[in-house]
Amino acid sequence: MMDRAFELTMKALGGEELTDDEKLYVQKRNAKYELVRYIYMEKMEHENTGLKDFHFTPGENFVDTPTIDVVNELLKINEATKNGDYKPLRFDDLRLKKSNPPDTGKEKTFL
Repeated sequence: MMDRAFELTMKALGGEELTDDEKLYVQKRNAKYELVRYIYMEKMEHENTGLKDFHFTPGENFVDTPTIDVVNELLKINEATKNGDYKPLRFDDLRLKKSNPPDTGKEKTFL
């Protein structure tokens, strides 16, 4: 399911003209996104985490949710990650042996 902001962006990239309400919605969403990033980065700087940049994927009700609530939820996720309560997704195969060159078990006969 696509977010309204992404639909409007696709519409604009497709060459269609956006209405004034649609332009206002996109501007409001982008401003809110940057504000959330700024507040979160300020908090992380205050905690001396060494975080250089931060991006996130807003949910469907992002524009309607109060800014401070979004920031607090992001901080809760960060705290849960530190405590081990939240395990981030892993996209690698944990069974994969990372050896270079791969070990075939055969004796080397030539280079």
